[in-house]
Amino acid sequence: MSLKFAITTLGCKVNQCEQKEIASLFVEAGFGEAGMRERADVYIINSCAITREAENKARQIASSVKGRFPEAVVALAGCYASRLGDEKLKNIDIYVSQADKKKIVEICARYLSEKNTRAETAHGYEKQADDKGPAATQPKTRAQLKIQDGCKSFCSYCIVPYIRTEEYSMPPDEVIRQIVTLSAAGFSEIVLTGIHVGKYAVNDIYGNLFGFENLLQTLDLYPFEKEFRIRISSIDPCELSEKIIYLIKNSPRFAPHFHVALQSGSDRILKAMNRRYGRAEFIEKIKLIESNIELAAITSDVIVGFPGESEEDFMDTYNLLNEFNFYDFHIFQYSDRPGTAASRIAEKVDPAVKKERSRILHELKYKKNSIYYKNNIGREAFVIPEKILSKAPDGSARLSGHSERYIETAFDGRADMAGKIVKVRLVSASEVSDGMNAVLTQ
Repeated sequence: MSLKFAITTLGCKVNQCEQKEIASLFVEAGFGEAGMRERADVYIINSCAITREAENKARQIASSVKGRFPEAVVALAGCYASRLGDEKLKNIDIYVSQADKKKIVEICARYLSEKNTRAETAHGYEKQADDKGPAATQPKTRAQLKIQDGCKSFCSYCIVPYIRTEEYSMPPDEVIRQIVTLSAAGFSEIVLTGIHVGKYAVNDIYGNLFGFENLLQTLDLYPFEKEFRIRISSIDPCELSEKIIYLIKNSPRFAPHFHVALQSGSDRILKAMNRRYGRAEFIEKIKLIESNIELAAITSDVIVGFPGESEEDFMDTYNLLNEFNFYDFHIFQYSDRPGTAASRIAEKVDPAVKKERSRILHELKYKKNSIYYKNNIGREAFVIPEKILSKAPDGSARLSGHSERYIETAFDGRADMAGKIVKVRLVSASEVSDGMNAVLTQ
């Protein structure tokens, strides 16, 4: 009987993408896959270190696993494991740094063998698989494709450049090959993701720079056989060019969804964060999107309570978010990350003040969600059903999935529509979930 592994992931889309790669490595090595609440030989926590909350969550998961299965082997992988260095945690047996993720099966198998846990299966495993791309086990709706890794921007609050130190961009021919493989496997949406996707850069055959804008132009022109769409995961305003906006406006291949990082609406705080743009540049890019693409989905990230953030700084952020037609934004309360420049700033914001500022922005976020849904009523949308909510014997079903504008949309259709791009008309905001209801138009 083969060994079993279970895996869960915290954090960004890159981590989600890497979970598929880790799962592929274990499956190729002969391991069976189990759920985190099922019995397994090794439980992998693919961790995040971007916030203290993410690290707390990883420790909670490890404690929960050990509580259910005291003899279980728990592996902490990724960014949190790298940040810890030589520090050890309760309930963690194996530490796999970000740099060693591709060796995770070898590391875990060696540990299992040394512990005599079904050693006859684990012993002697020496294969280190190549990067095969996303695993075939993910649901056939949306695939994350990691085209870039690493960051050297050193934003003052961020631990990532200390962990993902090596920058890498996937060659464009390999990006195309991966997309062809994913679309042939039935995926209807490909998300281009990376730690700093706007920094994508390789040299072409003549030694010239081939950047993110060039890659998008290439993907727009390439004669792919299958129908699918491409979504960009996140981009900084200083890397969002006019050409990219115009390309997304005019190409049916790209989803009209722009996740543009803000972090703060205050120039003073942006400078303290070591961000490479100011308030004016951010506003310029948002205005360019709004003036070119009707009801584009504009989403963002915001940090409240950065050291030294005054009430005036906070209101600069609030007013900017309130002024424009944002669909959604993620709100994070600042937390010190050991070793970062911001962690050494003495002027900390009181936790109660951070909590209140977060509450205020969440109220604005829900208001913006509601306005965006209202403005989309009556519009056509293209939804990829990800869930079958209910199904009748005749094949009719209640389906739910995301539209090109990333609106979670529920509608009545057929079960065989799952995973395909379906044209609907949005009719109302949902009263039972965050999203909208729709009816078929085809």
